[in-house]
Amino acid sequence: MSTPFESQVLEANAKYASTYKHSGLECPPLLKAVIVTCMDCRLDPKSAYGFELGEVTTIRNAGASGRDAARSVLLVTHVLGAQEVLLIKHTRCGLLGVPEDVVHGVMKKNLGLAESKEVGNFEVLTFFDLEKSTKEEVEYLRNHPLAWKKVRVTGWTHDTDTGVLKKVVE
Repeated sequence: MSTPFESQVLEANAKYASTYKHSGLECPPLLKAVIVTCMDCRLDPKSAYGFELGEVTTIRNAGASGRDAARSVLLVTHVLGAQEVLLIKHTRCGLLGVPEDVVHGVMKKNLGLAESKEVGNFEVLTFFDLEKSTKEEVEYLRNHPLAWKKVRVTGWTHDTDTGVLKKVVE
């Protein structure tokens, strides 16, 4: 028995599949580019940044973390030939300004635990300054020991109230 959400997804997929015209697309991104951005449901990278299916690899995670995305970035640059990485954080992110211990507390409460080594060791990767964090994440990707030095990595912020994209790290 499907949930209402599953039914909605299946219905939308049937409509999508009935007009699908992208058979045969290859895996490497046609524009040789990667976007690392947040998983926030208010962001629509394809529409906001003007690319089509198959042109750009998009990596999404909580907070647009370069540390969290490094594995995927390294794979798409080394194996699939991407030459440019745009790391895009955004305003009003759910991880912006939230102390890690607060998140750990919520997790312990949800799990019915007073203490938990696993929760205590869970990296939330919160941040307190949007531009500073963007710079740090870009530096992390640029300086990763497996980073390919010819790959360009830049940092950006996206304003979730206006949709405006701003470069903060050249």
